[in-house]
Amino acid sequence: MGNVRKKMMKLFFTFILMIIGLYLFKLYPMSLYGKDIIFDSSAHIVLASFILYIIYFFIDQNKSWRIPFFIFSFAVLVIISFQRIYVNAHNDVGLLLGLVIAVISIAIPQWEKIKKKIKF
Repeated sequence: MGNVRKKMMKLFFTFILMIIGLYLFKLYPMSLYGKDIIFDSSAHIVLASFILYIIYFFIDQNKSWRIPFFIFSFAVLVIISFQRIYVNAHNDVGLLLGLVIAVISIAIPQWEKIKKKIKF
């Protein structure tokens, strides 16, 4: 039961970090420059990343599903990105900000695991 609790806490911490990132790079810039700006961070990318991250907790149990899941995740994020650019809702800066928020929000709670894999 402790492992499930740790995973739930990591998910919650990731969610809080994503909310903070969206406030700083989406809601605050929108309050300054108006709702029609396209360089604010993409909440669609952040939300999709969070959902994919939740799904990954189930995929992680079966190592043979990891690579197909990463390919699927990449495809989902690319499709969302193209759609957001096509409807002129975001530009490349906004999409990149959304991706950076998602990556940092996922990496911080997982830092102990990531630190063991990175060697210089």
